[in-house]
Amino acid sequence: MMLDLEKILRGMISAKFKDLRGSIPPDIISNGQRTAIYNIEKGKNPKSGNFVTDTLLEDYSSYFGMDKSDLIFGDALLLELTLYHVFSQIFYQIVPDDNRIGLKIDRNKIQNNIDSSIIEPFLELFYIFGDFGRWYNIRRKDDDESDKDIDYTTMYEIVWRLIKSRVVSSFNQHVVGEMFEKDKVFNFNQINNVFNNWYHKHFVKIIIPEALKKLESDSIFKMGFMVRNLIENFLVLDLPLSYLEDVPLEEYYLPITNYTIDISKIESEEVENKVLREYLRWILRYNSLETSDDAKKFADENFFEEFDFVTEERRPLVDQTTKINVKELLDSIIKSPKQFDNGHILHASIREIPGLLTVNSQVSKLFQTRVNEVYLKQIDDLVMYQNIYINLIKPDELDSFL
Repeated sequence: MMLDLEKILRGMISAKFKDLRGSIPPDIISNGQRTAIYNIEKGKNPKSGNFVTDTLLEDYSSYFGMDKSDLIFGDALLLELTLYHVFSQIFYQIVPDDNRIGLKIDRNKIQNNIDSSIIEPFLELFYIFGDFGRWYNIRRKDDDESDKDIDYTTMYEIVWRLIKSRVVSSFNQHVVGEMFEKDKVFNFNQINNVFNNWYHKHFVKIIIPEALKKLESDSIFKMGFMVRNLIENFLVLDLPLSYLEDVPLEEYYLPITNYTIDISKIESEEVENKVLREYLRWILRYNSLETSDDAKKFADENFFEEFDFVTEERRPLVDQTTKINVKELLDSIIKSPKQFDNGHILHASIREIPGLLTVNSQVSKLFQTRVNEVYLKQIDDLVMYQNIYINLIKPDELDSFL
């Protein structure tokens, strides 16, 4: 259902008209409108929905010397408070009643049947908070009640302060302006249509995208979008259970000999030059290797034989396939990734699992569960640092940021 701004305004107008009239007889303000005035003061809405007619509004405007728009929407301050209340109702649609931060929401005083096409675009603004993205997409659905809630109130206050100026200005132009166009009859029962048209045409399609574009480039708020990206594009939380225990691991290491030179024992320039020439011979030979057979032959060759301060360490050829516990393998990758790392060189692994993308695809799914832990840690860190930085922002700077 679309937002019912008319209902909110009826309560405000009822109190305002009653306060303005005081003890003044209704017929003095608007002749023949006694019943209509009493109904307005009681908040009684006619079947037509035209709570305040154009004629009665004109009479009130003339008698009290007030703009017709102020009589319906209030002055600048009241209009701002009204819009604050309207948008808070949208946000409160997702706030649970059983939140543990003490936020009490009287569902009888707010609209509870707002359509998702209204709620979802507004929620886009709250993804500037990593804490919101983590809660809305992960913790909100978790059975674990610990650390489940977020600071809903402050998040709404920050978003409202960021968009307030643009929202009020646009609302005045496209809603108030349209309702009180020159020579146009005022129809109270058209406010909802005009408001909801403005919401989708101007707020959703212009104000939100422009706000997000600037917020995405800010070093603090972009952390929220990073959290959202990790959750939506990298985390996989609905993985099926796997009972896979062992996988074949192919290992292939070419033989190699490593040399360690104790340079502290080089006692003369002549010896140093000999070592350098031998090192150059080793380098040239190493760079000439083209095949695995070349590498095997190279491993059997001797270098630095005449130097007692050079030690060698030979690693033999390894060419085998063994079964390995998949849990232990994944644990070792997560805990000691450098053992498997070849820097920037891709597909240089000497350990391979055959069929990793096909018959042994369960391994990659199990790997995803472990990588999820890495992503969740990154998400928690981003949320923590962003919350620290947000707390350093002076609140009044939010008003003019966008």
